[in-house]
Amino acid sequence: LFSGGFFLSGITNGGMWANAVASASRIEDFAPGTYATGRNDSRAQLYVLKATDGDFSDSWNEWKDAVALGAYFYDGDGDGIYNPVDLNGNGKWDATEDRPDLIGDETVWCVYHDAIDPALRRYNDVSPQGIEIRQTVFGFNSKGVVGNMLFLRYSLLNTGSVADKIDSVYFGVWADPDVGDANDDLVGCDTTLNAGYVYNEGDDPNFPGKVPPAFLMDFFQGPISYIPGETFTDVNGNGVWDDGIDIAIDTAHNVQGQVRGIKMYPGARNLGLSSFVHYIQSHATHGDPNTRFEARSYMLGFNKEFQPLDPCTWAFGTVLGGVNCAQVDPRYSYSGDPVTSVGWINNSPVDQRQMSNTGPFTLEKGKPVDVVIAYVAGRGNSPLNSITVAKQSDITAQVIFD
Repeated sequence: LFSGGFFLSGITNGGMWANAVASASRIEDFAPGTYATGRNDSRAQLYVLKATDGDFSDSWNEWKDAVALGAYFYDGDGDGIYNPVDLNGNGKWDATEDRPDLIGDETVWCVYHDAIDPALRRYNDVSPQGIEIRQTVFGFNSKGVVGNMLFLRYSLLNTGSVADKIDSVYFGVWADPDVGDANDDLVGCDTTLNAGYVYNEGDDPNFPGKVPPAFLMDFFQGPISYIPGETFTDVNGNGVWDDGIDIAIDTAHNVQGQVRGIKMYPGARNLGLSSFVHYIQSHATHGDPNTRFEARSYMLGFNKEFQPLDPCTWAFGTVLGGVNCAQVDPRYSYSGDPVTSVGWINNSPVDQRQMSNTGPFTLEKGKPVDVVIAYVAGRGNSPLNSITVAKQSDITAQVIFD
């Protein structure tokens, strides 16, 4: 992963906007800190928790500053205040005591906000939208499959400084991946896994005598969205919700780690992959998004001009294996299987950028929306088998995560 980040787009007070952290595409629209305290707040830094630190360590106390900036914590004594004190005096954490949001064996947290002046933005007609992002990166010291993964949780917050509600929001996991040599990469997506990935189809000069790995990015937990009119079954037919009687058609979940547990949202669902696109470094017609319109168009699965791709004629991909190209969903670029050569396959190995998108959802004032991403590495007995290994690892980890 040479450069990783995200794109974000929505409608605020009737106006469409897009911003991003995508360094390789020269888009840096966020700054450290919160809207309330700004980038000069000395607390706007990285907070690192390690399982090896031990209970009630210095890092647990330093987490107080992170909590003041919006970090999560486990409220063992139920008073709403983070105070990691050994109330039981046994030197070990107990469920009635507070603890930081340590997930896995190491957790790193920070917060940033979109208050960059328009004149300093790539899209200089986009103003700050009042959005903060609390970012958590965590991993596991494991010899199993989860040891080849990193997890990112983006907690998106509308502070309400611009609007109480931001509609039609899309979030895109963006990456400039380089599997060894940057100029021979291919990309694809797996709609059943809500994942995009990058791979080589042959040898790579940067892996002499070794099989190139594959790198996969998966929506482990998509944003929570309520679907009007499709949320519950009205069992008694009275037209109103009756607790304990009516049945939720869908139930969304927010997995918060082993300690904080899983929060359920009856009547909602976790959104999955809504589109997958790639673009090519410095390409004349299919390169970096140069405007908010082009960024939004990519996030919806179109080309730069808000036009759907045509898998039958698209120059950078081929539909193989007897699949009818007219029936391939153009929003999911290269959704075929390169291992079996069936479906829509990327045919142009180049230096790639890619975006896995999800939406639409709403950002309401003061209600954070959590999105969890997995970065998965896999190496098999051939370049294409590396895709299979990465996918198998991803499936295993999804079972563990849930």
